[in-house]
Amino acid sequence: MFMYFTNLIVCVLGCYQCIGKLPSDIGYLINLNHFDLLANDLTGTIPPGIGNLKNLTHLYLWSNQLTGKIPPEISNLTNLTHLDLLSNQLIGTIHPEIGNLKNLIYLTLGYNELTGDIPESICQLVDNGCWVHLTDNQLCPPYPSCVEDYVGEQDTPNCD
Repeated sequence: MFMYFTNLIVCVLGCYQCIGKLPSDIGYLINLNHFDLLANDLTGTIPPGIGNLKNLTHLYLWSNQLTGKIPPEISNLTNLTHLDLLSNQLIGTIHPEIGNLKNLIYLTLGYNELTGDIPESICQLVDNGCWVHLTDNQLCPPYPSCVEDYVGEQDTPNCD
């Protein structure tokens, strides 16, 4: 589907009651710099092909029903300034490669089901002035001191 839209620069379909899954061929949108599908009814996983969108600066997928892990390929999106995955059902850990996103000024991963430790590499983002929101996951202490103010409530019974 997306292979026919390679020149698309902006895609804003937030709050349009979109349903279904993110297409696996999303990686064809190589010129895309703003991708906004917030507050829809999207299900399934975030395709790894999203890592091909090297020009992407804004990725808004909050308030959907996305599941699975955050693909490590997101760390390829070094031009990202805004990454918003708030209020989904994402699982797994936060990859240490998140620190590669040196241009981030806004990172929201709260209200998911993320587990494990918060990687120290996230401190590189905070040191660069990135606002981080991690509340309401299952992230385990001890937390890096740089994010203690951003961790909020966590469901920690499964932590060691």
